[in-house]
Amino acid sequence: MHPLQNGAGGGRETMDKFIENRWFMRIVGLLLAFVLYVSVNFDEMAVQRNESSNPQQGIETIENVPVEVFYDSENLFVSGVPETVTIEVDGPKNLVTSAKTLRDFHVYADLNDLGIGDHQVQLKIEGISDKLQVNLDPSFVNVSIQEKVTEEFSVDPEFNEALLAEGYQSESVTVEPRNVEITGAKDIIEQIAYVVATPDVNSGIDASITREARVQVLDRDYNKLDVAIEPETVDVTIEVINPSKEVTVAVNQTGDLPDGLELESITVNPKKVTVFGRDALLRSINELQAELDLSEVTKDTTIEVPLELPEGVNKATPEQVEVTIDIKEVEKKTVMGNTITLEGADEDLEYEFVNPESGAVDITVSGFPEQLGTVDSQSFSLFADVTGLAPGDHEIELTAEGPEDIEWELTNTTVTIQIQEKIPA
Repeated sequence: MHPLQNGAGGGRETMDKFIENRWFMRIVGLLLAFVLYVSVNFDEMAVQRNESSNPQQGIETIENVPVEVFYDSENLFVSGVPETVTIEVDGPKNLVTSAKTLRDFHVYADLNDLGIGDHQVQLKIEGISDKLQVNLDPSFVNVSIQEKVTEEFSVDPEFNEALLAEGYQSESVTVEPRNVEITGAKDIIEQIAYVVATPDVNSGIDASITREARVQVLDRDYNKLDVAIEPETVDVTIEVINPSKEVTVAVNQTGDLPDGLELESITVNPKKVTVFGRDALLRSINELQAELDLSEVTKDTTIEVPLELPEGVNKATPEQVEVTIDIKEVEKKTVMGNTITLEGADEDLEYEFVNPESGAVDITVSGFPEQLGTVDSQSFSLFADVTGLAPGDHEIELTAEGPEDIEWELTNTTVTIQIQEKIPA
């Protein structure tokens, strides 16, 4: 039994010596390092394969990202840097979403080391994960660095009169504050020709309004200049009025009264009305027309008649007037035997009426009974002018004089007269 024990004890001893051998430990360490290297690289390859096919990757566009500019703002003025840029981010979806949602990054242009003049500058971004691929649009900008100048300018309010309602006009257009400070490059400030503020208003303005308006700085060709304005907006007040004028009312008669009726009088109430419109138009208006159709009038009556407004007049007060119409029935009668007087007769000639032989004509008169009661042949004078006529038969047109407040008509408007030389006695 002892030899067996001795053999086993020798084996353990031999193993212990082998393990304690320095070369053995080096070989084992080398093997372990190799296994670890292979394991790590395998894991990285697996991760890369997963990432390349990982649906959690994303790409987003973030617009209107403000650009910060670092420079000596007290002494210099910078133009050409856009207010905002657009960036595209590509990478793990959770980081892309976070960047778009939180926007906790900054885009900037550092001009501190640049001197006066024109430069091309690269825009930079900070505060965003380095695991994201970022593209800026634009990524480079052309900037101009100039000496900073600040001057005060008055603001001219602009307003289009065509936006006013018909008949209205602006009494004044004012701006508050009246002056603004404009800061910019010296050469840009020298180009300023117009500093204006135009309020954004709708058409049909019929009352005074105040609106905020952005100040615009323009050169002589009306190009907008890149400057800083303080304040950027002003209040523009437009005082609107509706001028008025008092004018008379005239009745424009159309149509005729039915047979047997005659107009005695027409009165209007009120006799004057107020019209509203622009001053330039009102100066040419002295009366308004009220149109009255007499063909429908059969008795004394009062009717309301609308006023006719000229183009450009937006209203009248009142808008209609009362027209009172008085009529009377007309009578007719004939005044007979109105003698014709010869004018310009020659003493050496004899004159004889051929037609009418009596040398008198009848006159038909029409009017109101109280007017006709006093009308007779003495109310008329009839004349036939024979001045310079030679012997022979002549047709002569009659002239007549008579009452002006009634209507009358001659039954004959001409007479035929025979002229002969007198036979000596």
